[in-house]
Amino acid sequence: MTVEAEFGSAGAYTLRINVDPRTFLAADPTSLPPVPASWYLEQTPEQVAATHEKAQQYLASSLGLLFDGKKTILPVCKIKAMDGADNTPLKADTQEVHLLGTAHGQLPVNSATFQVEFAKDANTSLILLHSQAGKTDLRPRVVFPGETSPPFQLHIVAAAVSPVDAPSSKTNEIYLIIAISLACIVGIVGWVLLNRYRHHHRGHRRPGDGRM
Repeated sequence: MTVEAEFGSAGAYTLRINVDPRTFLAADPTSLPPVPASWYLEQTPEQVAATHEKAQQYLASSLGLLFDGKKTILPVCKIKAMDGADNTPLKADTQEVHLLGTAHGQLPVNSATFQVEFAKDANTSLILLHSQAGKTDLRPRVVFPGETSPPFQLHIVAAAVSPVDAPSSKTNEIYLIIAISLACIVGIVGWVLLNRYRHHHRGHRRPGDGRM
């Protein structure tokens, strides 16, 4: 299994998980030959949905995410089949089909580290890759069943905005109304002062002022 963890600059993250279907088709994946494309392509829509559900259950039970040492569940993955040899879309002559699970999430506020906890009964090994704000860490981590990956520092990822702190659309509307009201008040006050100024100067003109 390969897990690519990508962290953006605004607190969002994406996980791309490449999983061999043999990991959930047999207790010992090595007892089965590589799964060909026909296994997937010949399934009915109902069977495909059941296969995706088995994959999701396997991933959810095998992978735990830790932020600052606190465990959280794996987000629901969007799963699709692909060619296991070159990670391209599935073809009729694909010799080994893999499933790609893609999950999206938001970092807990002020998270500083990320880890993956791999279950003891995962029955395979895991290769973990990280990228952060477009920069890839070229040191893959190998994680075996029952192990937890070393902490990955999230030092250049901005803290996520919590729902409590995020300004609501209602709040934005109130701010807009206040700004418009202040602008109107300033305009009215300016108009009144200008007219008073003009009236004052007209009342103090001398008799010959303004005549040819």
